[in-house]
Amino acid sequence: MKRVEISVLLPCLNEEMGVGICIAKIQEVFERENLSGEIIVIDNGSIDRTVEVAKSFSGVKIINVSKKGYGNAYLAGFKQASGDIIVMGDADNTYDFYDIPRFLKELQTADFVIGNRKYTQNDSSPVLHRYVGRPVFSILLRWLFHLNISDSHCGYGAIKKSALDKLNLKSEGMELASEILIRAKKNKLVIKEIPIKYNPRIGQSKLRTFSDGARHLKLIGKELVKQ
Repeated sequence: MKRVEISVLLPCLNEEMGVGICIAKIQEVFERENLSGEIIVIDNGSIDRTVEVAKSFSGVKIINVSKKGYGNAYLAGFKQASGDIIVMGDADNTYDFYDIPRFLKELQTADFVIGNRKYTQNDSSPVLHRYVGRPVFSILLRWLFHLNISDSHCGYGAIKKSALDKLNLKSEGMELASEILIRAKKNKLVIKEIPIKYNPRIGQSKLRTFSDGARHLKLIGKELVKQ
């Protein structure tokens, strides 16, 4: 059996309008770059046509995770991934999967590469997130954990499977974004950040600004106590 080089994980909750576009782009990248890859769609309880759309593409693995949460979806996906490299991205077409080769290039000298939406001209994220939440949490992580990252909550990244296995991730919600960075730093992984563009999302946002922010703060507090 041919070794899987890359696993692309797409957590989904009612993403029928965006998931097909994302899958098509990823498959195009695999073919163009001659990569041995797999796409794993992690359905987190969709009630629309998300699963049906994903099934219309050949070779896509679909797993169902009944326990709600961004983190729960990814934790299940990590267990199913066979690739040497794990690519994480949203299924709403906000992130450009044509950028996958850029992440792979940086992984030649890093363990974990995360996107940075700060310099994009197409940043479509909500104003409160862009100018308050994102900068505040990034500053907290730099100050408390010495993480030299400007966009800590970017949902687009790539990590070596061997590095991911060291992190013992447990977060069930959006706070997984903070946990993976903090644990990566504690395990002395080489972390890089690359500029990316951020497009308007297709479909309805699942973010809950204040409750998700509170979960991030709680996670940061727990990790700080462990130091």
